[in-house]
Amino acid sequence: MRAALAETPDAGTVLNWLRGSRSARLLRDLMATGRPLSHTDLDATNDGRGTAMTAEYLRGLLTAYQVLEPRDELAVRLVRHLERTVARHPEHGALLRAYVRWSLLPRAKRHQAARAGGVKHRIRWAYTRINQAAELLTTTAGHGLTIATLDQGRLDAWLAAKPGTRYEARDFIVWAHRRHHARDLLVPHRPKADPVGLDEDSHWDLLHQCLTDTRLDLDVRAAGAILLLFGQHLTRIAALPTTAVTTLDGTMFLTLGRTPIPLPPPPWPTSSPPSPTAPLPRAGPRTPAPAGCSPATFPAPTSPPPPSAAACPIPNRPARTTPLVTLACDLPPAVLGPMLGLHPITAVQWRRRAATDWTAYL
Repeated sequence: MRAALAETPDAGTVLNWLRGSRSARLLRDLMATGRPLSHTDLDATNDGRGTAMTAEYLRGLLTAYQVLEPRDELAVRLVRHLERTVARHPEHGALLRAYVRWSLLPRAKRHQAARAGGVKHRIRWAYTRINQAAELLTTTAGHGLTIATLDQGRLDAWLAAKPGTRYEARDFIVWAHRRHHARDLLVPHRPKADPVGLDEDSHWDLLHQCLTDTRLDLDVRAAGAILLLFGQHLTRIAALPTTAVTTLDGTMFLTLGRTPIPLPPPPWPTSSPPSPTAPLPRAGPRTPAPAGCSPATFPAPTSPPPPSAAACPIPNRPARTTPLVTLACDLPPAVLGPMLGLHPITAVQWRRRAATDWTAYL
């Protein structure tokens, strides 16, 4: 690790990280114990939200530098949270362990393998379902019932108390019924309001600004153009590697899912303003990237965001809705999903929102 840091072109960034970052201080504290670095010692430092984030960042850094062996972080975190939950509710331990082992963990791993990244999202997804399952079992026991004797009326009353979060218990109840632990109870999916997009003029005005306004920073223009053209989540745009942009036979391609998307040439001569899909500048202090890792197209700066970001205010959700509905009108879900990296169910839902499927009317 020391050799890799010494070979970093920007020595100032490395020195700033060593002097001022919490992850470097944590590394020094672990080294001061005199023991070899291990995942167990890092796990022992997770005594708060801030410390946990620092430990996870340091773990990723040490794994990338091959100081620590890679491990299945998803499984470790889920099992750790499960055991904390069982310690608070030991009477429900057998059922919760079976639910996590045979339902949550396999599905979380499948989703993680199918889509790059998203480990933190899958962990939060599983945490919520474990917590809601434990809360439902505890409330049911408080009324002198078990999950096998729980009826629809009691379940509806429990759901109505906190409808914003308790709908997530649907996953556990469906699993419990399929394993003959519970009755066939109905828990509706959490209702979602239909997203509202931008009007056509506003959408094209913002896209034209991202494509042609050279007063904006190039990374702001590129991120805005990807959002307005392909409806990508901002977290996915920020995590795009430089390998997502490729050139073949003079045509530039952008890969958001499994299907490379050919990009049209810029609407100006070559000597005019650069295309937002050109290589992005990397000015300003950045967090050092471990050796062997694919650098990010939009590397995270340690300084505040550029002033030009405020000069191009793009409403995130409406700007994402408009291109997705437009694309769903022209492309079937089987094409839209692999092209934009959408789950098949999500692609079908956007197709329905685009009102191009009349089977419901029939």
